Amino acid sequence: MKAPGTAIEPIWEEKRENPRFPFSSTVMFEDYRAGTCHDGRMMDHSRTGMRFETGVAPELGAEIFIGMDRSPYSTAHDVFRARVVWLQPQPFSFCVGVKYY
Repeated sequence: MKAPGTAIEPIWEEKRENPRFPFSSTVMFEDYRAGTCHDGRMMDHSRTGMRFETGVAPELGAEIFIGMDRSPYSTAHDVFRARVVWLQPQPFSFCVGVKYY
C-alpha cells in the first residue's frame, strides 16, 4: 500500500526480442518500391534488426534493402532485407528502426 501523497514510478521495460549492441558503420539503403538509394550510419544492431541515422526518412512500413561494407555479423560486405518499424526525427536527420525479414 502506498503512503498518501506519494507517486509510484512506472517501471520501463525493454520490449525488444533481442538486446541491442552499439556498432557504427556506413550503410546504404534502397527503397525497392520507390527505387531510391540513400546513405546513412548504423548506430546499433541486434539479431533481429538495427537502428541507423540518415538525412532522408523512408516510409514507415517500407521494405528496404540495407548494404554495409563493415558488418557486425561477418567479415564480408552484407546486405539485409528489412521493414521500417519506427522513425524518430532529429534536428538535422532521422533515426530509423528496422526489423529484418
